[in-house]
Amino acid sequence: MALVHDWLVAQRGGEHVLLQLARLFPEAPIYTLVHAKGSADPEIEAHPIRTSFIQSLPGVPHTFRPYLPLFAAAIETFDLKAFDLILSTSHCVAKGVRLRTGQVHLAYIHTPMRYLWDQLAEYLPQIPGRHLLEPPVRLLTAPLRHWDVTSSRRPTRLIANSEFVAGRIKRVWGRNADVVYPPVDVDYFARARRVARRGFLVVSALVAYKRVDLAVALATRSLLDLTVVGDGPELPRLRAMAGPTVRFVGSLGPAELRQAYAGARALLFCGVEDFGIVPVEAMATGCPVIALQEGGALETVKAFGKTPTGVFFREPSLAAIDDAVRRFEVLEAEGAFARDVLLAHARRFSSDRFVAGFTAILDQYARGSAPTPEKPSQPAG
Repeated sequence: MALVHDWLVAQRGGEHVLLQLARLFPEAPIYTLVHAKGSADPEIEAHPIRTSFIQSLPGVPHTFRPYLPLFAAAIETFDLKAFDLILSTSHCVAKGVRLRTGQVHLAYIHTPMRYLWDQLAEYLPQIPGRHLLEPPVRLLTAPLRHWDVTSSRRPTRLIANSEFVAGRIKRVWGRNADVVYPPVDVDYFARARRVARRGFLVVSALVAYKRVDLAVALATRSLLDLTVVGDGPELPRLRAMAGPTVRFVGSLGPAELRQAYAGARALLFCGVEDFGIVPVEAMATGCPVIALQEGGALETVKAFGKTPTGVFFREPSLAAIDDAVRRFEVLEAEGAFARDVLLAHARRFSSDRFVAGFTAILDQYARGSAPTPEKPSQPAG
């Protein structure tokens, strides 16, 4: 069997999924568009890693995203005819590898490409008149959208990382998907040292669609103690708008991040995420979550009932998040958000749960009891 992954340039959420699959199949080669040596977990790096022609283009691997128009062609050049089973993890083109008759391809989908379907406007440059760029960009990306839909029919079975993504898959590709939540190292974060909780926390890549600006604006207006963990192109703009109670600490290592969660009153989670590993990590340390009531947060954060793990705000506005913080403070004063309750909830998304869910699907193929692939319905594309 073989593993296929979009690119290997860092160890992020998608690579944690790949790591679990690599552990299940320690001798499997990994096919990927681009590989920055030493950027992934050593267990991944120990596998034979085979890259595409994009690896040899100028600037790669440090700069490769400008070659997006070539990604579809590159993924199709991989010769996988020798393999009976192919497992791909895809948020871009990995699910589009070509197959021969008789091969089984299980594709774990983090999302259909957001910048093609749902969030194109959020990915445009932050410049005056940026809205004028959207029509020509949509026209230029039309061939890639067509390929995205067509190639989505190639995998034998699709596995989504959340119900939210399964719904997007159905809407844009016209296919059903099983749901297996991605692995979170809950046990690691549960071992956080107990400390006094002060201030609020953001842990995020600093890019526009994450809406970190909402948290910074609220903290600046209300003089809330806020620590922002992460880096990215939005950092200069966020620094310019931040008041004296906002701290930017850049990216943190795992141990420092774990203690940042453990020392915060609550995590502010302001963007629409496909799943969102960060809230689960926070809850594993006993840190509650104040989240936008959309996307994967609806599946990871429990905001209602007698044992909530956080609160929601209904829209990405300053007034809505301010109201959510006030409701959080009332619940906090009443003794809600006990650490053991949050940890028990976080365990629903542990690495063990991921392995059990994924191997249950693999076992169906080993026993010959897998369902017949469905005929795709009419997709949005």
